Amino acid sequence: MREEAIIRTLWLSFQYIKDMKVNKTRFCPSPTGLLHLGNLRTSLFSSLIAKKDNGSFLLRIEDTDLERSKKEFSTAICNDLKWMGLDWDEGPEVGGNEDSYYQSERIDLYEEFYKALLEKNLIYPCFTSEEELKIIRRNQIASGQPPRYTGVWSDATEKEVKEELDKGNKPVYRFRILKDSTIEFQDLVKGNQSFSTDDLDDFIVRKKDNTPTFMFANAIDDSLMGVDLVLRGDDHLSNTPRQIALLEALGLSLPKYAHVSLFTGSDGAPLSKRNGSISINDLREQGYLPIAVSNYLSRVGHTIVDNDLKTHSELADEFKIDNISSSPSKFDMDQLLYWQKKAVEELNIDECSIWLQDSLEGLPALVNNENFVALIKDNINFPHEAQEYLNNLFLTPLVQREEIINIMRSAGKEFYLQACDAIPSDILDWNETAKNIGSITGKKGKELFMPLRCAITGQTKGPELDRVVNLIGTEQVLKRLKEASEL
Repeated sequence: MREEAIIRTLWLSFQYIKDMKVNKTRFCPSPTGLLHLGNLRTSLFSSLIAKKDNGSFLLRIEDTDLERSKKEFSTAICNDLKWMGLDWDEGPEVGGNEDSYYQSERIDLYEEFYKALLEKNLIYPCFTSEEELKIIRRNQIASGQPPRYTGVWSDATEKEVKEELDKGNKPVYRFRILKDSTIEFQDLVKGNQSFSTDDLDDFIVRKKDNTPTFMFANAIDDSLMGVDLVLRGDDHLSNTPRQIALLEALGLSLPKYAHVSLFTGSDGAPLSKRNGSISINDLREQGYLPIAVSNYLSRVGHTIVDNDLKTHSELADEFKIDNISSSPSKFDMDQLLYWQKKAVEELNIDECSIWLQDSLEGLPALVNNENFVALIKDNINFPHEAQEYLNNLFLTPLVQREEIINIMRSAGKEFYLQACDAIPSDILDWNETAKNIGSITGKKGKELFMPLRCAITGQTKGPELDRVVNLIGTEQVLKRLKEASEL
């Protein structure tokens, strides 16, 4: 009965935490590279949860790795989020209650917390070198033990510390984990989590160059900035008990935690360039629409019942932490393309023209942009395909693929010469003209229409030929048919 009561209490506690209103979520990328699908998914989830509860979405740039962090990456990340429509309510450019949302500009603030921990003897200097740590870990693994710091410097005397400092050696500072204890928390995705502190080593909170580690600054800022839900990948799950111990030692408030499954490649391995990882900048340059990307990612490891294309607000209304899966999610290019196709289908002609504006620059002056877009819209998913249509319909001579050339050669020179003879001075009704060509050549069905399509459009499929002919005009049709007769 006691065990049942405990389980019931845990379940009620879990439900209470899950049902609490979220006031503030955050996304805190490190500007050491471009934004990719994996971390974009995390930021999207956080943004949707905040919007659903009328809370705020915070952006923080974690740039304490001074060697690898680049301003251009910070700028690119902000631009990518804006392109996706993930507007933050607090952070760089928009401001808020903090003096800065770049951790590199908050170093003085962290000093106060280092001093507080030193006064409580909760952090200590450690002079163990990287080489020594490698040897310790190697020996631990060889003896079947988990690799972790052994606490060599945890009880060092002032004299021993001074001797190292006098040698010019610089220490890192480690947080002293209380042993023989348990750290428990309710994860909103994975449920009750329990960690023995005996399995946690004293972790580094301050590096040799006096900059804070991720473990330290990340936790401190979440608390100071009022973040009450930390949603992140489950590769951070083991960091959470350490950060909880740190925040409790400083008397700072704890957020709720939700660790989502990793976004893996199509082969189940961690997402990389080899198996599907794409930067958001690449997606934008390829012509993906933001709404397509968000509709895809919102369904990766999260269930939305219908397949309707939704706006950001509509996705937020549908988003539920309960519907986040705890199992890994694989990247699926076919699904991303599916949502791109749906997004393009829902564009009106004006929206589509704006999306394609760079691809329309080579359109002949006499051709109306809107008419061209209306012709090709149902047959394209990306701007480069619009460019291909433009080239195929208006460039002479037409660059032909081998497949197209073979079809035209099979039709024969005589077929195209007879077709030219059947073309009136001004084609008013292409279907009637095609019938006349069929009567003269004796061809019908696919034997008639496929060679004509290949010659006129350079493709085996696409918009209806009567619409193509109406757009490009009789003169261009004749040029294409004569060109085909000369192959």
